[in-house]
Amino acid sequence: MLAAAAVVPAQQPVKPTPRFYASAIQIELTDMGDVSIPAEFRYAIYERLIEQVRDSRLFGKVYRSGDKAANSVPDLVTLHTSLEAFDEGSQMKRELAPVAMGSTKVDVTALVTSKDGKTLLSQKVGGKVRIWGENLGATNDLAKRITKLLAGSF
Repeated sequence: MLAAAAVVPAQQPVKPTPRFYASAIQIELTDMGDVSIPAEFRYAIYERLIEQVRDSRLFGKVYRSGDKAANSVPDLVTLHTSLEAFDEGSQMKRELAPVAMGSTKVDVTALVTSKDGKTLLSQKVGGKVRIWGENLGATNDLAKRITKLLAGSF
């Protein structure tokens, strides 16, 4: 009686996520593209992103879009976000029937570039509010997720 040998493929070594260093980041305004989104969401995405990245202390300095002081930072990276999708749910529906009704979703592509324009990081990120909370809470969730993405790379 012959025993069949199980062929087990060799495990591929896991490539570590590249780690970058930057002492400062400049956060650009979100490119809305052709996606229709209320003005309060536009501003909330940007402001909450600045707030979360500052609070994380990943970078020594966080610059706003257009801040000329950022030009003097040699290892500056820039965070660009572009809106991919937006679905404004209903806070009332979520509170009355919290099972998959009325969720608010904001999806963006987060792109981090070096000072010379090289892409260091590009990933789709989504924020949402599913059950409790106001619709703008999706922008806070989005900012937390982008900050977590940055923390994994810097």
